[in-house]
Amino acid sequence: MIDYLQSLLARTDRSKAVAYGGWIVLSLLLVAGTLTTLGQAEYTERNAVLARAEAGAATLEQTLLRVFEAAETLQSLARTRARLIESGNKLAALTIEQQLHDIAPQGRLGILQVSILHPDGSLDWSSTAAGDGWIGTRPPVDARLFQQTTELFISPAELDTATHRWIVYASRVLADRNGQVAGFAVVALDPLAMSAMLSSEITTTREVSVVQLRQGGAIIARSVKPVAAFSMRVSPNDPVLAAANQRTSGQFVDRASGVERLVGFRAPTGVPIIVSRAVDTQAALADFYQLRRIVVAVMLALVVGALVATRLILANFLLRQRLGEQALQDPLTGLRNRRYFAEIMVRRMDQARRLGQTALVLLIDLDGFKQVNDTRGHPIGDGLLRQVAMRLLGCVGDDDVVMRLGGDEFAVVRLGRTQRRDATSLARFVVNELSEIYEVDGYHLRISASVGVAMPPDGGEDLNDLLRSADIALYFVKAEGGSAYQLFDPAMENTVRTRRALEVDLREARERGELEVYFQPLVQLDPRRVSGFEALLRWHHPTLGMVMPSRFIPVAEETGLIAGIGEWVLRQACIEASRWPGQTRIAVNLSPVQFERSDIVDIVGAVLRETRLEPSRLELEITEGVVMRDMGDVLSTMRRLQGLGVRLALDDFGTGYSSLSYLRSFPFDKVKIDGSFLADLNGDGGTIIRAVLGLCRHLDLDTLVEGVETEEQLDWLRREGCTEVQGHYFSPPRPAGRVAEIIGAVAGRAVRKSETVPGD
Repeated sequence: MIDYLQSLLARTDRSKAVAYGGWIVLSLLLVAGTLTTLGQAEYTERNAVLARAEAGAATLEQTLLRVFEAAETLQSLARTRARLIESGNKLAALTIEQQLHDIAPQGRLGILQVSILHPDGSLDWSSTAAGDGWIGTRPPVDARLFQQTTELFISPAELDTATHRWIVYASRVLADRNGQVAGFAVVALDPLAMSAMLSSEITTTREVSVVQLRQGGAIIARSVKPVAAFSMRVSPNDPVLAAANQRTSGQFVDRASGVERLVGFRAPTGVPIIVSRAVDTQAALADFYQLRRIVVAVMLALVVGALVATRLILANFLLRQRLGEQALQDPLTGLRNRRYFAEIMVRRMDQARRLGQTALVLLIDLDGFKQVNDTRGHPIGDGLLRQVAMRLLGCVGDDDVVMRLGGDEFAVVRLGRTQRRDATSLARFVVNELSEIYEVDGYHLRISASVGVAMPPDGGEDLNDLLRSADIALYFVKAEGGSAYQLFDPAMENTVRTRRALEVDLREARERGELEVYFQPLVQLDPRRVSGFEALLRWHHPTLGMVMPSRFIPVAEETGLIAGIGEWVLRQACIEASRWPGQTRIAVNLSPVQFERSDIVDIVGAVLRETRLEPSRLELEITEGVVMRDMGDVLSTMRRLQGLGVRLALDDFGTGYSSLSYLRSFPFDKVKIDGSFLADLNGDGGTIIRAVLGLCRHLDLDTLVEGVETEEQLDWLRREGCTEVQGHYFSPPRPAGRVAEIIGAVAGRAVRKSETVPGD
């Protein structure tokens, strides 16, 4: 509110702002005061209702005590009668029995019967004839009537099978002069009469009362619908029962009806029963609620008057505020934008530094977002960015700031005293959350996130320095394949600087003629001959020398240069292959980035037409990184390529997340088994190769094992039925000018082998 009034003073005429601000403050004070007064009044009124409920329960307690005092008198006389009979004084015992009948006539105070039982449970005396039911015609329903204690026991209401009446039993042990059990006094009470007694104690008021006698959760008598309630047992977890056991009056909701009630409790002295009286809250507080509605209506009228008075000034202020907010907000995701970072976050960082606080910066880049945009279109890409923004907001705290700096680049800034473990924990959480599958307009999309993290002191003290350090850490993550996080380390600067220099050189390498296509033979084993060559790219760097693909291909894929380089390699390989004799094939690797291009089929078709190479002689090698993506699009592209007449090979099978389902789901012509298994031919490696070879034979797929380096490996593969191999045993990758030499060398090796080992 203070900030709002300050903005109001700064943007409007001062006198009007003071007047309108005064109205607002006065209205808010009035609202606060009224709500406080109403709350206190309701609290007081509720306590008054509870006090009346407890007073009503106290009245019932006195009535109830009279019932059990009469029962106790009967029990005392019965005990005296038992002693007289024991001593042989039958005349006095008859006198006592007459007194028993006089005191306990049937129906008085709800007493149906008083019985004296021998210690063995047999009937000694009863105030009613034996044929009338209850005690005397059957054992008591509840064995606890015979508990060995002088405490009064009261049972839940039981339905007597002989008389079909509801009965509550009260019992107490009778002891002789030596303290031994001389028998039991049992009183049968009529719960209907007790319920009627409870109802008569309730005056007719607006307070709709419900009065109950409870024992251990069982209802003994109840003023409302008593018969239906006798068979009920309250749940041990019932809050009313818990409050009753603690004699804590309060407000509760009736589970059966859902009605809110104010309940007061009383516990009669010496009687194990709790008396409760409940009143309907709405009925009891009806007058108060009516008064409160009137007060609230008056208060709202005053507040509305104040709001109407400030309408124009607020509209002007909010318009200006909205325009200012929009200038600092990304319109697509609703997050803060780069301008907010430059104007607001730098200022907030300066304030935080003066308070001794530091800043943690996370720079986030989405892996694979460009492919989504290229293949699905910008509307789907925009929807994906909005979902990324929502997930980021769910990863951070309320005080953290999430920004979209542009494209698929986001940033998180956290001000405070952040530890290194907090930074890595947040970064790991962000990577995991952003890598889950997205659903946008019916498309299931999978991307991942790379996160660069920077914090003082290594990342710098200034916010711009921290952003630069986070950018370096992010670049390091992207260079390692992405989908991870990295905390900035000063040593990264040299590595990133070198990688960026490599990127700059790579952009000009093709124009400067530094790239060259090498060829490694694919050798058929039976009969042994060169069946084709694999095209492998090499970079002759002017200062670094020969740069291997494992070093520069990730840079090319990350920067998008792979599309142009890959098309150039495909064209050069096909040009060379068109000069080779016979049906010698050429195998060319397709990057996942190339494969996702919508025009890859058109490019391959155009190259075949330009070079006049027979399509059946071109073999395109695809890694599992391609087939793990959107299955429908991948399958469609593969079938269109096969429609051109080219062959498709699954490269590096057995590594990464290779799945046998690829062989069934996608139309491959060949499977290239990774050469890493050759190192363990006598163990699991040999078992895996043997299994894949057998499976491919059944699926009618050609097989090739990469990485063959020794004669022993070659012999083993021949025995297992492998049809084609590749490796340094025959030749490493060589320039195009040495293809004829390689073909002759492989043929010569075949002759020498035949001469050395006849019959092989």
